[in-house]
Amino acid sequence: MSKFTLTQLLAMRIKISTTALLFLCIFISASAQKVKPRFKELPFTSLESFQAPPANWKIIGAVQAGYGDTALSTAKGSSILFNDYSRSIQFQEGHHLTTKMQHGDLLLDFDFMIPKGSNSGIYLQSRYEVQINDSWGVKLPTYSDVGGIYERWKNEKGFEGSAPMTNAGFAPGLWQHMEISFQAPRFDASGKKIANAKFVYVRLNGVTIHENILVSGPTRSPAFEDEKAYGPLMIQGDHGQVAFKNFKYAPQDELNVTLSDINYTYFEKSAKTPEEATKTKPTSFGKTAALDARLASARDQYFLQFDGKINVPVKDVYTFSMLHTGDGSLEIDGKKVIEPNWTHIGAEPLTGSVELEAGNHTFKMWINKDVNWAPPGLSFYVEKPNSKAIALHSPASMPDRTPAPLVEVKANANTEIIRSFMYHHNKKLTHVVSVGDPSQMHYAYDLLQGAMLKIWKGNFLNATDMWYERGEPQVASPLGATIDLTGNCPVYEKTATKDSIADYQYKGYELSNKGQPTFNYQYKKLTIQDQITPNETGRGLMRTINVSGEGKEKTWIRIAQGSNITPLGNGVYVIGDQQYFVQLAPGVFPNIESYLDQRVLILPAKDKIQYQLIW
Repeated sequence: MSKFTLTQLLAMRIKISTTALLFLCIFISASAQKVKPRFKELPFTSLESFQAPPANWKIIGAVQAGYGDTALSTAKGSSILFNDYSRSIQFQEGHHLTTKMQHGDLLLDFDFMIPKGSNSGIYLQSRYEVQINDSWGVKLPTYSDVGGIYERWKNEKGFEGSAPMTNAGFAPGLWQHMEISFQAPRFDASGKKIANAKFVYVRLNGVTIHENILVSGPTRSPAFEDEKAYGPLMIQGDHGQVAFKNFKYAPQDELNVTLSDINYTYFEKSAKTPEEATKTKPTSFGKTAALDARLASARDQYFLQFDGKINVPVKDVYTFSMLHTGDGSLEIDGKKVIEPNWTHIGAEPLTGSVELEAGNHTFKMWINKDVNWAPPGLSFYVEKPNSKAIALHSPASMPDRTPAPLVEVKANANTEIIRSFMYHHNKKLTHVVSVGDPSQMHYAYDLLQGAMLKIWKGNFLNATDMWYERGEPQVASPLGATIDLTGNCPVYEKTATKDSIADYQYKGYELSNKGQPTFNYQYKKLTIQDQITPNETGRGLMRTINVSGEGKEKTWIRIAQGSNITPLGNGVYVIGDQQYFVQLAPGVFPNIESYLDQRVLILPAKDKIQYQLIW
């Protein structure tokens, strides 16, 4: 067996034999910081937001199920929308739920839960379905799996339909999160369709599973066979039980911001301010139809200034972004919106926000290019909440840029072990090992505490920030649907006041014949071995902890920690807000205690401890 100490791990760079360079569609084509949309929430205190709601739809206060349960258990209250499906209404008309709200372009954001074997769907404009289905464990998803864009139907034959790029679905009985950006079909003045409906993106549990999917017409079983600019949302109700919460939507308006009366002044020299630039005569000046960096004839050492009018349609907060090389600044109505600052093409844009009344405003912007290693160019974008960013510059003003590559570590044939920094609960941890398995069940582990940080399924690891260019951030991140764990030491001290144990000392790891690590630790006079492997079903991870040495009888091991821990029977416990399951063997009865305003699941260390993490 191979052994590695922490010192050896720090000294070595692990070779990524399966890394492939894939091109990412990462362009800064809009602002660097996305403006948060103003979401409206459907209040699940009653069914008032829906048109003539069928009797199978109810408002409840809580819902729960194990991963093997074929029905959801519910409790009275409010905040959750529930389809109380029974087989008597299967495939029968009149059981879908339709909103009073009508939408065109839309952002949709919600949580859902289904039991084992259940099926539902969300119809944008009551016409275009995104599938909700129990697809747990499906390796190659189709259009009918969770997150799939359902097929169209003609002459009793299916066509089109888009499968998710990966199966990002969790186990039944867990809350899952879906985000949809939908663009309605476009029509000309005569009512003729000139552009198909489009799913700009669909994200499931944090993973993008669709991008820019065109839909040529309504998918199967729509409420309407025609297409319109607006329509209500519809939730399928005749296929299976489903629950929803945190159901939010944000209409996406077309933004009509224009520039006029644009003047430019060009100085073939570097200057840090307009006052410094105007100490000499400009090289050229005049009117221009658009903001264009090509008005500067030099590649470097120039100062380019624009001023004119900007017209906005409504009173709101507008966010502007500039991307160029060198210093830059933006003023609107004499107020600094983007403070003088330095950036370069390839970095993040300069951004700033300001509230503007509807109508015309004066603007002044300038850029000062004073380095020759980065190309010239200028982009200028504007956006506001619930609108898409639009360009206010000439398309030729910004040169084409090479997209950043994705450095992906794959774990298709062998176990991969990658050392890196990693963010966990907004904190950058420095001693993290990510272990990828060919079963596509992966985890990240903090060597300093013997703590599991994240578990995920699907693709393994994004190592771009470790290997691209200088690799300065040294941060890796999961590529699949991820569950964040509490991330604390398995040894549980009932009197501890913080989640770290100074006496927990890392002693390296050993590799099995499958390349899977067993981590070794010393805690006071105890020796601890910690092994994490895929479980037999390939739908979770098995953790085995062995404790030996003096004090073993008085030691407790932390199995899980969260805001809530609920026993479901047969050794199954659901953690947090139904985030993941812990499965113990029959006859094993842990304690549940309060700890630091949370709950912990603990077992005595006198015997080998083994449990499964299932999600």
